[in-house]
Parts: sequence; C-alpha cells; structure tokens
Amino acid sequence: MAGHPLSKICAICFDAFGTLIDISSIDAFLEERFPGNGSAISLAWRTKQIDYSRLRSLGSRYKPFGEITEDALRASLASLNLDVDRGSIGEIMDQYMKCRVYPDTLEVLENSPTPWAIVTNGDRDFISPILQGAGIGVSNEALITSDQVRDFKVSPRLYELAYVWAQNYQAETKSKVLFVSANQWDAIGATWFGFTTCWINRNSHTPEELDVAPTYEVTHLAQVMELAKEFMC
Repeated sequence: MAGHPLSKICAICFDAFGTLIDISSIDAFLEERFPGNGSAISLAWRTKQIDYSRLRSLGSRYKPFGEITEDALRASLASLNLDVDRGSIGEIMDQYMKCRVYPDTLEVLENSPTPWAIVTNGDRDFISPILQGAGIGVSNEALITSDQVRDFKVSPRLYELAYVWAQNYQAETKSKVLFVSANQWDAIGATWFGFTTCWINRNSHTPEELDVAPTYEVTHLAQVMELAKEFMC
C-alpha cells in the first residue's frame, strides 16, 4: 500500500462510477447485443463520457450526466459504424442503470469506521436509481452530485461541496478528508484540491505525469478501510 499518512481521517468521500459501481458489468450485455464489438463499445463509451463531461465543464455548457452518457453511447456506436435505432439505445441505457457493485463495495460501506459520502459526476436523477438498484443506501446530504454545482470533476466546485459536508464531522482541514477513486484523474483532482487521496489502481495502470500523485495507491476497495481504521479521528 503506497503512500504516507498526512493527518487523521475524519470523513471519507467515494467516487461512484468505476469505484463503487462496476461499469464493466455491462460489457457482457454489449457483447451479446453486438458480437465481437462489446469491448470496443465499452471503451469508446467510457472515454467519450469522460471527454464530453470535461469539454462541457471547460466550456461552461453543463448538461446532466445521464444525458451525456446517452450522447456518448450514440457517438461511440456511430464511431464503430454500428447503426442502432432509438429503441436499442433505450435498451442499452436501461441495462446501464443495472450496473452492479464491486464484490467488496457493500461490506466496505457498511463497516466504514468513519462517516462517508458519495461524490459523483452523476446527476441525482441518474445516479440515485443506480445506487438503489445496486443496494447502496445513502442519505440525501451524503450524496453529492454534479447538478448541485452544474459542473463536473475535476472542477474544484464539486470537491468544495464535499468539503462542506465533511466539516460536519470534525474535518476542519481538507487533509482530514480521505477521497477515494478508481479514476486516477479524479484522485489527482482531489489531491490538487487538498484532500488526502487514495487511488484504487485495480488494473495496474501507470501513474500520470501531472506533477502530483495521490497520497495512497491500493489495488482493492477493502484496503481503504485499513487506512481509515489506522488513521481515523
């Protein structure tokens, strides 16, 4: 487990997509629906989903993340010369809403030694049914979504909203918040903001060259609880 403690941890913030929610759980459906193209669709879809949210953030052209996700799907299918009708798009989006959690997600959340929140680029109308269907229960106050600031990570506005929440739990400095994400860019954005961060590097990706690194690097979500227990307030 790479990294060195900076301070006590009073609250934890988790990213949702790719961190708690396994978005690759739709891959088998995509492969069944488009034989030989499932992996390519999945990769293009996720890449465009992130790219579109970043472009809209940079251009101050907010659009709900659920709509961006559908836009990214249509563009990905077109880029692969796969012609589908509106009904098929709806079918795929319905399946996306049923994405499963990672095997250790529920146990980690249920046994967290500190208060936790979810900080997501998803808008509330989009993410809430996904979380509910996956068995994740979270209060309104602890679900921090992009539509609250009409912007997307890595904009500091969403991290700032998370910090406002964390201050209710003795996190009087940003470093007392542990921000957890399997998306390296998200962990880096939270590091820039001033949070203590943990990057869940499940697939052995190489570090990015951005003059900063997450505080910790682990390979499984369950390892985050070891940090929380060791350095809890």
